[in-house]
Amino acid sequence: MYDKEEKGMDTTYVGIMVVVFLVIAALAVDIGYMYVSEDDMQNAAETSALAGAQALKQRIQAQMKSDPNGLKDVFNDQVQASARSAAIDNVSGQHKAAALIEIANNNTNRLTTENDMTVGFWNVSTHTYVPGGIPVNAIQVRTRRTAESESVGLGSMGSILAIISGPQKFNYTPESIAAFPAQAGANFAVCVDACDRGCAYPNSCAIPERKMIRDAWDAGKDPLASNRYAYTSLLYPPAGDMNLSDQVCMDLPPQAACGKHIFTIRDAGDNTLRDMASMMYNPNVDKSNKEYDKAGKMAGWWVIAPVTDCPPARQENVYEQHRVIKYALVRISRICVEGASGCQQNGTSFKAPSAACGPDSGLYIDHISCISCGSRSMPEFPGLRPVLVK
Repeated sequence: MYDKEEKGMDTTYVGIMVVVFLVIAALAVDIGYMYVSEDDMQNAAETSALAGAQALKQRIQAQMKSDPNGLKDVFNDQVQASARSAAIDNVSGQHKAAALIEIANNNTNRLTTENDMTVGFWNVSTHTYVPGGIPVNAIQVRTRRTAESESVGLGSMGSILAIISGPQKFNYTPESIAAFPAQAGANFAVCVDACDRGCAYPNSCAIPERKMIRDAWDAGKDPLASNRYAYTSLLYPPAGDMNLSDQVCMDLPPQAACGKHIFTIRDAGDNTLRDMASMMYNPNVDKSNKEYDKAGKMAGWWVIAPVTDCPPARQENVYEQHRVIKYALVRISRICVEGASGCQQNGTSFKAPSAACGPDSGLYIDHISCISCGSRSMPEFPGLRPVLVK
């Protein structure tokens, strides 16, 4: 009889322990799914803000090309649904299997328990952000673990378990702000005469394809000032082991050059033009600013070029300094150059398709929009590459 009672107790004990083990295992799995490092949270906030800013920039560019008169409505839109959706999709796409990170959104511009996103105005001069401010040129994103949410994950129980587990500060909710300030990124500068009055921002002029000329050596005579350009390393002259070719092929970040002096050079050969052509036809470089037709043929590459005074046509093959007085948003229609392809040093060298060039050679543009440094409209001038500002 004693043996039977003992066996019964053993069975009950085992049953209880099985249940306990299952509960512990379930909690361990839940905590594992809930667990996200602070680096993951910060990275998600940054990439989501950049994705939102990119969507906002694309909306402004599309409006600028279709109907500039509608730009005011775009900049005054304090919801920016497409930008918010892009930011949320960025997190959803990265964490599809287990929704470890979320961004709450109720289309307002105040961070609350129900809202992790705002759009507003980033002041480049003062480096300050105003949620809900206009013109809208930036987006703020905050990320949180799903267990911090009352509707997703483990709710309040998840917070308690995370505190007990101890490896994370569970109230860590990083935020990031991305904007798209207008900055020069092209490695060529154009003469101020290239900016017709009718092509001042917000107008973007589609012009007959214009072949740009470096200087009198190219044309055999003094070329029109409106067609002249020079290569530039922007704010810093190449020095030491870093030459102009390296700067072009490294795809360096755009620079805030308006109102400042940049370094320009003629470059007697076509090496720099070959490098620029390689970057244009490299499908992996700056792809969000390249356009293709329905057949997949490149239609153009949007860049922001610095605009300087019109120096004498014969610039020597040495660096000169010229003050940037405007920015020009231009679309390069094609770059054609004979000989070997450029950017040999980065192992991804490209040339223009023969069908795009034929016997032609040179740098060609077919769209332009200019804005003066110090213009009140500068905060609305769309930069081409969103950047993290906070």
